[in-house]
Amino acid sequence: MASNDYAIAVALAVALLTMLAESWHHRRSQSVARLAFGPEGQPRPWTRAVPVLRVISMSLAGWGLVVLATLEPQLLGDAGTSAADKADPTDVQRVVLVLDVSPSMNVVDAGADQRLRRRDRVLEVVEGIMSRISLSRTRFSVVVFFTSARAVVVDATDTNVVRNILDSMPLVWSFEPGETRLLEGVRVASELARDWPPKSTTMFLCTDGDTVDFNQIPKLPRSIRDLEILAVGDPIVGTLLGNHDSRQEAGILRRLAAELHGSYHNVNTQHVPSKALAELARVPPPPASVGWQIKDLARIALTIGAALLTLIPVALQYFGSAWNVERELPTTQRLIECIENWRLKNVKTNNPIVCW
Repeated sequence: MASNDYAIAVALAVALLTMLAESWHHRRSQSVARLAFGPEGQPRPWTRAVPVLRVISMSLAGWGLVVLATLEPQLLGDAGTSAADKADPTDVQRVVLVLDVSPSMNVVDAGADQRLRRRDRVLEVVEGIMSRISLSRTRFSVVVFFTSARAVVVDATDTNVVRNILDSMPLVWSFEPGETRLLEGVRVASELARDWPPKSTTMFLCTDGDTVDFNQIPKLPRSIRDLEILAVGDPIVGTLLGNHDSRQEAGILRRLAAELHGSYHNVNTQHVPSKALAELARVPPPPASVGWQIKDLARIALTIGAALLTLIPVALQYFGSAWNVERELPTTQRLIECIENWRLKNVKTNNPIVCW
């Protein structure tokens, strides 16, 4: 049974119980009608609508509460995400980060002043990318590689998961020691994206290009729309690491970009150009017309019901009866009551009578 069916059943039950309560209240109030409403024993004519209003307001409130309580929970997006940035589920785009975690990525020669590790510079660049794309319609996957490759995140929507991997997770210790195999990372990422919709994925290859396998370049699947190679490390001055001079292999990465029909970006000191992120930043237009949803109707019904239940007692108190005891009771009668009250309280005293 749908949530609306439950809500309708609850609303009907609430209406029935409210009608029974109103009928009982009406019968009991008849015996004290003259005491409450004066000699005529009748309230003002408009109060005849109060039982109907109470039934309607209780039913609306009950229906709205049940609908809101039984709807599927809705996750809150990022604080900066606007309503126009909420994409249709069929318009999901994917980003695959192919991340080099080899020891050479810990060399300090990156950034504007060359005081950052290469992996820290990758984190800065990826954060810059995230700040310029439509996050609400983007799913992130991360493939890490060294002597082999493996996917560590698939279709994540929380960017903090990606930041944690780039920032502080020592994934290099999960691989056997040896030489870096960059193309193994591309191959695993291609296998991961093989069954995704065509042209729905952008691959970012984050590396310094230090690799030994450049013979069999894998073919990218149809799902890969763009390949962006983000190169870090000083391309001129190398750093002695192990038995070789580690630097950004710009020539190898340019060749790889040409072979895979992608783009090469030296991000060691600069960020990725905005034109390379144009498609990722695209926000689909909102639907031409959005009708009322059941949750909107439930909120309106709950608001109307609660407002009526709040205002009815106030209106009855001040405008429900034309009879005013203080105004209608004769002055002499009030004087008699005052003297009687004084007598009961001051039987053994000589206090003066004060009635006004």
